[in-house]
Amino acid sequence: MTNFKIIALLLMCCLLINCDNKKNDSPSNENNNTSSSSKENSTVDDLVINPVKKKLPIFVDALTTLVDIYKKDNVINYKYEVKNISKYALLLPTTQDTIRDKLLKTYCSDNDEVKQLKHFFPNGANYHYYIDDQEIIIVEIQPDDCDED
Repeated sequence: MTNFKIIALLLMCCLLINCDNKKNDSPSNENNNTSSSSKENSTVDDLVINPVKKKLPIFVDALTTLVDIYKKDNVINYKYEVKNISKYALLLPTTQDTIRDKLLKTYCSDNDEVKQLKHFFPNGANYHYYIDDQEIIIVEIQPDDCDED
């Protein structure tokens, strides 16, 4: 499985945040800022979640398709459907380590897009991998995981 494309997808999400933030810097939007939780959730949905949902499904590579994205408990969740691979191959520790290492490398990078993603989702990111509508693995990444290096 080409994990590089998964990372590219994550960066694409970050770029969407960056582009949408440019719109929100206008003076009219500065006057309308509130601290309510529902307003914040709506903003996160409008800036991050909804633009990606409109493009779903997104084919990451020949085996992997992003089929859903959502926020839960200040964590961004990605749901991937995996085809043409057995669940046993996906459950191999080497496969899981490779996926996690690639995702961590991107999540822990020091660029503005990832910083913005972490701002909107301060509790991390979860990557759910499904085969035939059955969840096989979840890769959970938390901000503290970056401190382990």
